[in-house]
Amino acid sequence: MQDSIRRYDIWAESFKQWAEKDMSLLTIVTVSTIIVLMVAGIVLYEVLRSNKARRELQELAWKKFDYSAKRLKLSLIGVAILKEVAYEADLQDPDAMIKSSQVLEIALEKYYKRKKIESIPTEKLDEIRNLRKALGFLPLSREMAYTSTRQFDSGCVVQIAENGIITNKGTCHVIGSDELMWHIDRPVGFQMPIGSWLHINMTRPGDAEYAFNSQILHDSKGELSLSHAVQLNRTQQRNWVRIDVSIPVEITQVTNDGAGDIFFGKIIDLSGGGCGMALPIRLAAETFLKLTFELPGHGQVEKLLVKVTRVAGAYNNDASKTVHSVAFEGDVNAIQEQIIQYVFEKQRKDSLARNS
Repeated sequence: MQDSIRRYDIWAESFKQWAEKDMSLLTIVTVSTIIVLMVAGIVLYEVLRSNKARRELQELAWKKFDYSAKRLKLSLIGVAILKEVAYEADLQDPDAMIKSSQVLEIALEKYYKRKKIESIPTEKLDEIRNLRKALGFLPLSREMAYTSTRQFDSGCVVQIAENGIITNKGTCHVIGSDELMWHIDRPVGFQMPIGSWLHINMTRPGDAEYAFNSQILHDSKGELSLSHAVQLNRTQQRNWVRIDVSIPVEITQVTNDGAGDIFFGKIIDLSGGGCGMALPIRLAAETFLKLTFELPGHGQVEKLLVKVTRVAGAYNNDASKTVHSVAFEGDVNAIQEQIIQYVFEKQRKDSLARNS
């Protein structure tokens, strides 16, 4: 586009010099028409080129989607439903639904609102439920936070607040969940009419405490059926799941004067809260470092600030390498989500490999 504008400026300057000479009205009109047509042509060309680039990116995104669907051996019906959901939710990257439970949940929520979930056939809703299982999102890995009660599975323990207070009296179990509603056993002595709103807490060991509101839809045979909630207030209590990896890393030691020595090592385990590294030197605890490494499938991580929390012994009996544990520091939410997603994907991949 810049090249086109520069060429036009050069032409306009030469035209200006020529226009200073005497010209007839017809000549002026003709030249003006030519200029307008040229500008319109340039604009049209750039629009067409931009649209072509957008189409090519979209085609690439769908190829990635098809590859992921084939790798997970999703059914034809499941693939068709995911494509429909992606179109209805206006997703630019449909493959993200397969990789992220959060993206899938957001897309499904938009889909249900546009299609009106009450009018969707039960068979289709059952297929969506099966899709969650096929994608590895049901039951949901502890590395992934709940964003909707549709992600609940049977066996979870929840507590219903009574007069705003959580007590053991309101403790009950999740019996099951489908796309329309979720179900719990009725607490002993529980008396509230259909249509009432309940304040519910759920503590997920190793993850967080969730608080949300659900409405009573049905009450029968000792079971309460509740409306789904998609606004869950989450208080993190996470004990991070670690996975073994082997990722080369560049380390910059942070000093009072700024950046210090640069050396190289290897990340040997990874979690959402930190990592373990085998380094060619022995550092002191509380040392601050900046890490640069390639997170497979998620791009480059640049200058991630960490703090050494523990210094262990030799790595694999190699006295030239010392194991260090580090914790992420500062505002790392964006990078943390990438790492959590990578941990989950690797767990799923390893699980598929073991079961194949």
